[in-house]
Amino acid sequence: MRQKYNLAEYEGLWRNDPERHGCVPMQQAVDSLQMDAQSISLLIDKGILESFDVGDDSNIRSLVTLKSLLQFKAAKAAPTQDRPPRILAMLTEAARNKKTLAFGDVVEAVGLNYPEAMHRRMFKQDLREATRQSELYARGLLISALLVFRTQYIAEDDFFLMAKELGMFTPCRDSKTVFFRDHLERIFHFYQNIENVRTTSDK
Repeated sequence: MRQKYNLAEYEGLWRNDPERHGCVPMQQAVDSLQMDAQSISLLIDKGILESFDVGDDSNIRSLVTLKSLLQFKAAKAAPTQDRPPRILAMLTEAARNKKTLAFGDVVEAVGLNYPEAMHRRMFKQDLREATRQSELYARGLLISALLVFRTQYIAEDDFFLMAKELGMFTPCRDSKTVFFRDHLERIFHFYQNIENVRTTSDK
């Protein structure tokens, strides 16, 4: 996200909160991440990196906050290939036991930091991949419904967005609460049927 300040404004921000507003020049971010400037700009536009444009109209320098740069490097260095399968395993176990899981708890369980917006974005991408890998996906069910907020007891917005993209959910026509609860019941019913078949076959 780009924000524009003149030099005096930026100096004031930095003095008040150097950790929040400490920056490096764009070229240093390019060198540090070993990416081209266009890729860095794309990360800024997506809100993954934070950038300030500092100066007047005749001389503007693009600066990247050191905090967002270090967070991105840490997240990039963390293992990513195993996160979707780990997320899927936790959700599947919860579904078999007719339980939901707290969104933040699962984020932390796979090594990400829930308070960091960048880590939440990464987790949502992993969650979508886990959802697509689930055996429920081919049956029109999204296992991501099992991740809920503690206070509201409803799935995170990306669950509804994915359902909308797949034509399962229509905002303004369908009730979020009704859709979410029905989805949960169908998921629980699916795994209960599997357990019933297994129990019968063992007899």
